[in-house]
Amino acid sequence: MIFKIATPLSNCANATGISGREDYVYPAPGTADTGSRMFVVCDVKGRQEIDEVACRAVYHAVCDAVSVGHDAAKPFTERTFDEALHSASDVLDSIDGIDDAKMVRNGDVALAFALLHRGGCFLATTGSAQVMLVRPGKGIVFRSRNTDERMRLGGEQQEHKLNAAVKNITDLKPGDYIYLSNDKGGIMADDEIVELLADEKLTDAEKLSRLSLATVEGDSRREYLVHITDVQTDSETGVIETREKRLKAGKVLHGPLVVAVVTALLALWFMLVFAISSYVIDRFDL
Repeated sequence: MIFKIATPLSNCANATGISGREDYVYPAPGTADTGSRMFVVCDVKGRQEIDEVACRAVYHAVCDAVSVGHDAAKPFTERTFDEALHSASDVLDSIDGIDDAKMVRNGDVALAFALLHRGGCFLATTGSAQVMLVRPGKGIVFRSRNTDERMRLGGEQQEHKLNAAVKNITDLKPGDYIYLSNDKGGIMADDEIVELLADEKLTDAEKLSRLSLATVEGDSRREYLVHITDVQTDSETGVIETREKRLKAGKVLHGPLVVAVVTALLALWFMLVFAISSYVIDRFDL
């Protein structure tokens, strides 16, 4: 499948406009465009320096591992994401090894992940993060359900191990919205979310703003809103690609053909001139 999307929108501040230091989103705010395909929201509930170190480590490890391990021309596999989480766990272990006095403490790493790929849309969450697929006019098609609300980073006697709830959606439709958030709390009721995203009088920016304003008690919210505008199946894509190849082939042949025809005409012209000149010389003994 090939997807077309509107410019994705992100939010990294709470209702009072205050931004937190323990959050990371990809693409960075204001840099996403219609060609973006991977979206990450990462946060950690702690407020100590080591918590930010842990959040940064998980965020960069996942983004880097997926970017390197995924071929955009192929469907995304759960194995690639598992390897990304394993890489993040290794980074956390290495952080602990630097200074035993500052162990990466037990905490809640909230990670929401979405990737549009050839086989559909891969969604994943850890901890208290949330990702959902909303289809205006129908409802919430998918919402992440984490079995462990607190994704423990590990203790002194155990290795860090990150697990995630994952889902690959293969039936996206034009008009669908993918919503990623660092927290499940303080959001609207399901029917309110569906009604809001279905409101054609509001822009996507206004819709995200209203979702953000639903945050309770001033808690910071890290979000991404992705609007699917068109979906082309593999068969449709194949027809388009074949047509483009034919047009391209036609253009490739068109240039040399014109050159060949012009060269032939010039050759005939010179031959005609030579023949006439020879006749005149022989006829009048010039």
